[in-house]
Amino acid sequence: MRRFIVALFTLLLLILTGCGMTQNADRESNVLSRKTVYYSKISAKDCYLCGGGIENRIPSYWGQNNVALISLNTFEIKPLEINRYDINGKLVEEYAGYVSFGGNDSIDGGFSACLMIEHDRGFATGSVDFFNDKTLNVDKAASFLCTDCLNKILPQDVGPCFGVGVIHLDTKEIRLFEEDFYGFELGDFYINCNLKEGQNDASQKMNLLIFYCPIRYEETP
Repeated sequence: MRRFIVALFTLLLLILTGCGMTQNADRESNVLSRKTVYYSKISAKDCYLCGGGIENRIPSYWGQNNVALISLNTFEIKPLEINRYDINGKLVEEYAGYVSFGGNDSIDGGFSACLMIEHDRGFATGSVDFFNDKTLNVDKAASFLCTDCLNKILPQDVGPCFGVGVIHLDTKEIRLFEEDFYGFELGDFYINCNLKEGQNDASQKMNLLIFYCPIRYEETP
């Protein structure tokens, strides 16, 4: 009889433990399945990205296989012409023999960038300083973007996210800089990020290396 009671107690204990594990797993699954959804009053027609309003900011650069720095708080754009184009929008495929600089200060003091562009080797290196744009303001971004574009661009956790990122001037794909990001791909470009330590409360600085690295060989079926 005693053996039966012990066996029954052990069986009940295993059942209760299993239920607890299932409940914890379900709870963790629910947390992981939660998704932040952003909303905007801007229609797709008036959206700066899918509605085309952004193209009025720097009309001569759109369609190029290049990237630019962009603030989602103000939608100010700083093109980086790693691949050179002529006034007719045709790619210049010849030796340049010089370097140029891209970036400069934003109009509203949101960020400042200075990058040296090596056209002949296909890369840009320099840094960006985050001032007013050191934090992404979702409400400001929502004044330019529709709901669909907001949810495509904004990360799930906007806490460590900067208000500045990189936009591809042909596809209009945007990736924001984040504190924990060391690099990411954007079309035929790779952006290496190095957030400097010991910055003050007023600003933060990130070193950047952006290089053009198209796929070398065609994918075989």
